[in-house]
Amino acid sequence: MKKKRAGRIILFFVFLSALIAVFHSIHASELSPLAQIAEGMERQQVTVDEWTLHAKKNLNLSLSEFDDKVKELKTQYPQYHWESAREDKIVKAVGTYSDKKNHTTFKLQLVTTLKNQNPTSYLLYEQMSPEQPENWNDTYEQFERQAHDIFQNKVFIFTCLKGHLNDNMSIVLQKKAEQLMKEFEASPVEHVVEPHFVSVSAFTYKWTDYIMTSKHKMNVQVALRSAGMGEKHTVTVGTPIVTTEY
Repeated sequence: MKKKRAGRIILFFVFLSALIAVFHSIHASELSPLAQIAEGMERQQVTVDEWTLHAKKNLNLSLSEFDDKVKELKTQYPQYHWESAREDKIVKAVGTYSDKKNHTTFKLQLVTTLKNQNPTSYLLYEQMSPEQPENWNDTYEQFERQAHDIFQNKVFIFTCLKGHLNDNMSIVLQKKAEQLMKEFEASPVEHVVEPHFVSVSAFTYKWTDYIMTSKHKMNVQVALRSAGMGEKHTVTVGTPIVTTEY
């Protein structure tokens, strides 16, 4: 009788564990890359200091068309503060808007590079903040909607979060990089290991978008840097690549 009861208890816990695993899997699949990275960093005791989302679209504009596009953007986004600049063979217009209530900065950049009399242009939309939002998922979805309105189609979104580990934590950078890779179920494809710096490029099936290295697909990048004794260990995670300095 006792054996049957023990067997039932074991089966119950096995079933409960499987149920929890399925719940976590469903929960993760519903989360945006921004939310998944934020949660993964938190589980690894990384405090997020800033985050960035950006999207980019290549355009084919002549110089006159560039000027027309700038006028169009200024009309559509009058709340932005606009500045223009010309440097060598680069012409750009940059619009910036600060949401002081939410500590968030929005930036629109239209850039044309003159090469062999054939201009190449792109439009870049960026959102960044040093504050953690109330809801990571809502923030990402809002950016998606705004990016769609700006570019008039679905675009590739780059996600990047930067944070730090506790000053007193004694860690091996490479080991912590491996732990972060496991968080995102990622397989490394390239890496750089130095005494105070580690960078790992990897691929995970958690996210559909990716870019190609010389030989492999990649869609997650992790960089860790130690500034020395008593200094913060900085951690930067991005998909498909890190887009901020580290």
